[in-house]
Amino acid sequence: MSISELNQFMTYVLDGWLLFSASSVGIGLVSFVSRRIQEDIAAENLAIAQATEAPASVTEAAESTVVQTANEESNEAARLEEVAAVSEQLAKNKGKQSDTSSVSVST
Repeated sequence: MSISELNQFMTYVLDGWLLFSASSVGIGLVSFVSRRIQEDIAAENLAIAQATEAPASVTEAAESTVVQTANEESNEAARLEEVAAVSEQLAKNKGKQSDTSSVSVST
């Protein structure tokens, strides 16, 4: 094989290798882009599904908040009643103590 034939053969080999490399990079790029598009479509479908379920969950959350607020108010009312009862008891005890004579002791 002469130098010119070898040179021509190597040119074909390099051209073939470049075409193969370019096609594999192109296929990789196309598969990457198509995978991203599929992920975007799946995310959009999920967002749509969640948006249709959102009104029910918002209603449930609002009802839960109302029930929780009512429970807190009833707990607060019970606490205030307890505080009033203790205050009344302390006032009675203080009145009894003021009726008794006090003795001061000094050393």
